Amino acid sequence: MAWLLKAHPLIEKDIKKLSKTDKEHLRGLILRIKENPNRFKPLTGYAGCFRIRFSGLRLVYAIKGETIWLIIVDKRKKVYKEMAKRIKGL
Repeated sequence: MAWLLKAHPLIEKDIKKLSKTDKEHLRGLILRIKENPNRFKPLTGYAGCFRIRFSGLRLVYAIKGETIWLIIVDKRKKVYKEMAKRIKGL
């Protein structure tokens, strides 16, 4: 199945805050997500949403049909509150 990858408009801000090594790690994770998006840990209470932990950060993404939406990348302390706001806009 060919997955279409889209990103929430505010994720660019999140990525700009990351270090160079975290950006490279994120790039590799995104490629792994496109291969098999269901392989990572699902979020309870949010159908079709998944999270990946890396370098003290969280990447949250959602699957809607054949589209993978990258929602947020941030520290755990902030990510879940902001994620709930961003998901409403999808």
